[in-house]
Amino acid sequence: MRITRRQFAVIAAVISLPGISRAASEENAVVWRVRFPSQELVLFGYVRVPADVFPDITAEGKRLIDQSKMVLVDMNPSLTLSPTRFKNSDLKPVFPGLAPPQQDELKTILATSPARNAIERLCGFEAGLLLVGEGQRVIGPDAPSVGLELANYAVSIGRKVKTLASDSEVLAMQKPLTLATVNSVGPASIAYLLDLRHRIGPIGAYFDELYKARKSARIASLGEEITAKGVLTPTDFIDMGHLRALYVEQIASLPAGTNAFVMLPIGLLSGSYSIVAKLRSHGAKVTAIK
Repeated sequence: MRITRRQFAVIAAVISLPGISRAASEENAVVWRVRFPSQELVLFGYVRVPADVFPDITAEGKRLIDQSKMVLVDMNPSLTLSPTRFKNSDLKPVFPGLAPPQQDELKTILATSPARNAIERLCGFEAGLLLVGEGQRVIGPDAPSVGLELANYAVSIGRKVKTLASDSEVLAMQKPLTLATVNSVGPASIAYLLDLRHRIGPIGAYFDELYKARKSARIASLGEEITAKGVLTPTDFIDMGHLRALYVEQIASLPAGTNAFVMLPIGLLSGSYSIVAKLRSHGAKVTAIK
């Protein structure tokens, strides 16, 4: 079993500009205006979805980049977290612990997945990843993510692109994933995900639709609910508290006169891991605008 940054990303948002005057509620926004006494920023919340599936959000990002002098991204999109490997024989299958109706349902859902020939051998962590990602639009060379599309666009028009966290800083915050943690995702967690699917449909597709509707608070609250039910999330792979603090410090200490477009995971702009309150405590005026 090998866990990469791509899997980590699955489990798991400004300046006063013409045409961007409409205020948005803090529960329904992917773009925020941040004003310090000597810096003006746009914070753009992204998720790993194909840019061409969300043309309005992508176009909006490009307009904002046009009117900014530089672009900051949270971390290097090519960075691969140190892989974690376990022997398959050490992973505890979750299938035998499910009730027969849940076993049948899991088989039906995963019948066309890459794991279709190994459903009864999947551990809870693996089954959870597949259920949480079900229906999510696939990104790839011909379908770049919103974040990558915007970063490439910035480069194409001559904007300087930098990361808020260096590769070494991110890797230093990575948490070692233990066998006990992986095996802790048991039948109760999978049963919860199956029940959630009954309520909202394929979970990955639902998250995509929430992003399309700019429902950032619902994205955050559902993610927190999934975490509370024992399903592993990005916070199990990396120290989000320290990473969040680093982003706040880097943004708050930008040089005077900075005019930047800043891309961050949507989960850092809403919910319990939001940096909005911290930026305000550093003297910024922060407003959700779209």
